[in-house]
Amino acid sequence: MTIALPGPAPKPRPLPADEPLSPEDYRRAVGVVEAVDQSTDLAEFRERLVRALKSWFGFLGVTVLHGDTAADALQHGCGVQSGYSAEFMARYADGWIVEDPFRSEEVLAQLAAVGVLRLGDVAADSRFVRQYLRPHGITDKAAMLIEAGPSGVLLVSVAVRDGVPRVPDRDLAVLRVLRRHLAPLAVEQLARHRARAARNEWQLTPREWDVADLAAQGLTNRQIAGRLFIGVDTVKKHLTRVLAATSCASRTQLAVLFNARDTPV
Repeated sequence: MTIALPGPAPKPRPLPADEPLSPEDYRRAVGVVEAVDQSTDLAEFRERLVRALKSWFGFLGVTVLHGDTAADALQHGCGVQSGYSAEFMARYADGWIVEDPFRSEEVLAQLAAVGVLRLGDVAADSRFVRQYLRPHGITDKAAMLIEAGPSGVLLVSVAVRDGVPRVPDRDLAVLRVLRRHLAPLAVEQLARHRARAARNEWQLTPREWDVADLAAQGLTNRQIAGRLFIGVDTVKKHLTRVLAATSCASRTQLAVLFNARDTPV
């Protein structure tokens, strides 16, 4: 037996007249969330997020970092990047890193206050933009910060290419919506990662932990270098330290030990 609901059939609430987002924009946000919500760990979450942002938004470059604070994430570079050339990153490390506006305390404070911030709104005509980004075909960047309390932060940055003078307002609006929906997923992944790291008796650094994680998944040194955007020689040094710290004689032993310790008890 069916029971009729009283009153007239409800009508969908209309969007505000000044609604900046279209149904397609909301679909982009949903598409990104759907791409990451089944991630099994933080490493997979980061990589899926990078691919989804490039796919749904067409960003030239995407970086996903994590750490205790935004400054810590930037300082230690614990995360993944995609879309930037080796030359671009080498020049950044060799000197431009100290001029990056997103590394300044003032800009990081603004980012923490608003959640999503466009570089063009805080340093559009800086030397960093004029002499470093633009010669490499990058016209603007934006950053998104998700804070997870004691579990740390997730810091996402995106870049747009020549032909797009700045990160579009609509993209910023979608990123703000996306940030709210990504927050609980990111908080969960960061908390699980922190709990797993807390069980680490090997005294590995965050970068060594990343290398160990990917090596345990079966990636080659070159593949790990590509994922973490570091040199192959750097991967080898980290992996040597990981094997010594864990008393493993081979990558196979490392995989067995690493994955066994990641099994919930």
